[in-house]
Amino acid sequence: MLFERLDVTPAELHRVTGWEITSQGACRGDRCVPLPGVEVGADGRVDVRAFAERMQMPIAADDDSGVWALGPPSGGRVLDSAEMPDVVLPAFDGGRFDVTSLRGRKVLLLAWASW
Repeated sequence: MLFERLDVTPAELHRVTGWEITSQGACRGDRCVPLPGVEVGADGRVDVRAFAERMQMPIAADDDSGVWALGPPSGGRVLDSAEMPDVVLPAFDGGRFDVTSLRGRKVLLLAWASW
């Protein structure tokens, strides 16, 4: 779910996330989550950061593009960072490949198993 700004109208939040802001909180179908501290401001907008925190949804920023991505509810099990730990893998030539040599570059790490 992408946002171009972090303060949105309740209608925009509903369109993007499916969650509707009501007097009971954020509601989606039969489920309602109270939202203490997340209110529609005087300007009629909702703070996406506060909404994400209350809903336990991770939020990530792409500063270069000026967009924010809101992930699905995580139950509080969100990574502290998206930085990969230091990993050294066996290379095809029998040597070793240090993944940290790719730091600062976009990398797709693909893993496959037959089971």
